[in-house]
Amino acid sequence: MNKARTDAWFSREIESMSDTLFRVAFSILRNFADCEDAVQSAILKAYQNLDTLKERTYFRTWTVRILKNECFALLKRQRSIVPLSDQPDADYEMKVPDLDLSRAFDTLSPEERLTITLYYYEGYKTAEIAKLTDVSDSTVRNRLSRARAALKEQLTKRSVFDEAL
Repeated sequence: MNKARTDAWFSREIESMSDTLFRVAFSILRNFADCEDAVQSAILKAYQNLDTLKERTYFRTWTVRILKNECFALLKRQRSIVPLSDQPDADYEMKVPDLDLSRAFDTLSPEERLTITLYYYEGYKTAEIAKLTDVSDSTVRNRLSRARAALKEQLTKRSVFDEAL
């Protein structure tokens, strides 16, 4: 078969199975942008390796297998690239399911958040926190006091707002 006829056949076959390709990709990746990338990559690989296909009757199966491999390769690459900025939010949301408390906690300074976390969530005493953070015991107690007051203020504002609704 000549190149023009092969290209036309390939285009028709890919067009006829485009919905299938997307559904397969989405069942693995669960993300539209990643699905589009994987499908495009699979189509390109299928086209580049079309001469290795022994029988055209297996084209659909062969192309879906290429797509599946592309999807899993993409997942593997993504697992090795986990943005550190995303990690604390996920862990924090699991530990603090109360959204109001979570939002109030976010308003604290980083030092206050660390102190509150070490004291209430990890169970350290103020003297231990002082050693861990390299500040005085009175600084730890001041941070706890300020953080408690700020949390109380934020949560009171939210409850007053909720009552007004």
